[in-house]
This record gives sequence, structure tokens and C-alpha cells, in this order.
Amino acid sequence: MKSFFITLITIALFISCGKNKVDLSQIENLNGNKITPMGHAGMGIASQFPINTFESIQSALSLGTGGVEMDIQMTKDSVLVLFHDKTLEEQTDLEGMIYEKNWSEINQAIYKNPPYAEYRILSLDQLFENIKDKKEFIFSLDFKLHESDHPDSYILRHWNALIKILDQHDMSENVFIESRRKPYLEKLQELRPDLKLFFLEEFEKGFDYTKSMGYYGMIMPTTTVTAEQIKEAHAAGLRISLFGLLTKNENLDAIEKSPDFMQTDKVKYLVKVLK
Repeated sequence: MKSFFITLITIALFISCGKNKVDLSQIENLNGNKITPMGHAGMGIASQFPINTFESIQSALSLGTGGVEMDIQMTKDSVLVLFHDKTLEEQTDLEGMIYEKNWSEINQAIYKNPPYAEYRILSLDQLFENIKDKKEFIFSLDFKLHESDHPDSYILRHWNALIKILDQHDMSENVFIESRRKPYLEKLQELRPDLKLFFLEEFEKGFDYTKSMGYYGMIMPTTTVTAEQIKEAHAAGLRISLFGLLTKNENLDAIEKSPDFMQTDKVKYLVKVLK
């Protein structure tokens, strides 16, 4: 009986180890045949740190990622801040919408979880000001526009605020811009054709549009795209960034598709595998 259980344990360990092995030599993409691991909003949703905070982002970078994805919103007085949810009360001790308030009203807001800790809302300017060696990393900005429609004046103000920050910190080469809103991307391309724009959409719905616009690439959930579709995107000169990577197996499955970038909630694990 003892030998039987030892055999079972040995088989289980073998299977477990097998799942953690990927052949990195088979990766073919437009990123030097290497995949850049990126933290989802920093260390991801299961981290001890609230997403989009300085502490979460710094931790992801220090673990060896090539960069991080971040959620961006704009205040009433045109300050770009890192925040995901529609309302402040979902995560902080304040109430209301980001775009309804000035930066001075929200820069002292404290995240409610974890308790007894004082993690604060961060502006994009503060992030770039305080990240050491920031030009060694990629920062993928996912612009959260929780209203269904904004006037053209708002779009222009939004992008002018972004361009100001990028030029101030000389970060244009290190930033990706993500959006599912075509008018936003088209306006930014008009203003700054040098920026690296990613259309956020499922492959079948967004590939033709992204290719026709000459954007840098597409970003999409890993479950909605195949290895063959990513290969087609690469043939068209488009980089692919995947998100929705919550488990170890999801990370391993995504690697086999040869994307260029992976935004993961399993930061430490993915960095280790890709090394």
C-alpha cells in the first residue's frame, strides 16, 4: 500500500512539473521571438496591494516584468489618475466619479482594502516621477471611459493631458495606449502618429479595422484568440497583447500562442516561466 501511494505521488509530481514546462524556442512573434511579461494593474487582483497603486506597480517591476498595464481616468481639471472602477466608493473612502472631481479632492483618498493600510490614488505624473529607471519598462495605459459618450472637446482634453505627461517625462517610446473606442484612437493617431496604439477588441471583430488603421497592435482576452489568428496578426505587422491570465495554466496556454505581450495576475509565476 505504501508503495502504491508513493507511485501516485510520483505521477502527480510528474504531471505537475510537465504542466510547468514550455518550449520557449518555439515562440515566434514581432517582439524578437520573446514574450514580454506584464503585470495586470501592477501585481494583479489577488495581490496584497490594491491594483493601480504605486506599491503594486513597483512590486511587479521589481520582480522582473517588462512593464505593467494600468487603468487611467481623467479628473475634472485634466489630471490623469490610475483608477479602475466607475465610482470612488467601490474601492476608497470617497464617493463620486473621477471625472466629476478635481485632483485636489481625490489625491488624499485612501483605499479601503486591505484594512489598516494607507494606499492612495496615484496620478500618472506621480508614477513617472517616482519610478526608477522607468525607461527600461513598458507602461500600457487602458483608458477607462465609464460614460457612453463624451463630446469632442473632452476627447481632445483627454489626449492633450496625456501628450503633456509623455513629453514632460520623455516616455512616448515606453507607453502603449489601449482603447476599444475608435474615435479616441483615431483622434490620438491624428495628434501623435508616433504613439503605439492598441485596439482593444476580439480578433474577429477588430482585426480588419486595426490593420487598416496601421495601429501598433491589438489587445484582447486570451480566451477569444487562437495561435493561428495571432500568426495572422503578426503577418500583418500587428503586435498582440493578451489579458485575462488569472491562473498558471492560462499563462502556459497563452505562451503557446506566441503573443508579444502578456498581462498577467500571476506575475511572479509568469516571470519565472519566461526566464
